[in-house]
Amino acid sequence: MRFKALAVAIAATSTLALAATPADAAVNWGTVSTNSNWHCTDYKHHPVSDYVNFKVCIVANANHDAQAVLVVQNAASVAVAIGGTVDGPGGLETCADSTLNPGFTRGCFGGTIHFGPDKFASANATLKLNGVNDKYSPNSYAIVYGPV
Repeated sequence: MRFKALAVAIAATSTLALAATPADAAVNWGTVSTNSNWHCTDYKHHPVSDYVNFKVCIVANANHDAQAVLVVQNAASVAVAIGGTVDGPGGLETCADSTLNPGFTRGCFGGTIHFGPDKFASANATLKLNGVNDKYSPNSYAIVYGPV
């Protein structure tokens, strides 16, 4: 009988431990603070809401490192559910499902890769807003690179 009670206690503890995983945005979502190293497309409205905008950026530094960022801006008066993908120099990254509160801007940061001088980096992204995907036009890639 003690063995059965112990097994039930372990199972319950394991279930609680898994359920206690934070529901925060994944590591690849973060605050956005642009400067001259950021090369971005214009914002685009998502078809689900005229108040949620997104764009694609390439962040490149003087060491010839570059990464893609999907930037999402919530100008709506309510929180929205976001997710998606960013496909850039560091490869395809999944942007974890998360909540974006009103008035906030967040970026899904792709992997960083080193480029030689005079190379080009491009990116595109898909924003999932409240379950609906919209890809940033492939004709609107954020393209940079020359000697930095």
